[in-house]
Amino acid sequence: MFALLGRQYRADEFAAAIKTLQRTGLIMAHFHTRYDVLLTPTLSKPPIPMNSVKAKGLEGAAQRLLARLSWGRVVKWMGGLEQTVDQVFGFIPYTPVFNMTGQPAMSVPLEWNEAGLPIGMHFAARFGDEATLYRLAAQLEEARPWADRTPPVHARTEH
Repeated sequence: MFALLGRQYRADEFAAAIKTLQRTGLIMAHFHTRYDVLLTPTLSKPPIPMNSVKAKGLEGAAQRLLARLSWGRVVKWMGGLEQTVDQVFGFIPYTPVFNMTGQPAMSVPLEWNEAGLPIGMHFAARFGDEATLYRLAAQLEEARPWADRTPPVHARTEH
């Protein structure tokens, strides 16, 4: 659905979005002149079932139809994605910032909830400083090992 909207924005809207991303990067660069790492939660609430934020029923059918018809302009005009975008970014409010700024970041399962699911702690470092995160991950793994912990719902991997 997001690809559907890509061609519907004007150049000045695109430029304004890029300027916001650049400003965010500068804010984070300034933050990292004083601090080595920023810690945030990975998610804003406990894990949710797969596809639970995906548009369903009539809304999902309408989105698929509009995508097939290439009616991105109509979707933009109607404000058709605000609810989905708010729901998705409300669930992951911190991690996209670092995708945008290009900073290295990692999520480490340092806590577990009552259902036995990992709770990620999200660490971000200054641009280009992956080494700090690797050292931190090693120290955290030694202090609170998680490699052998398997949540009740998980994907199996072959070794």
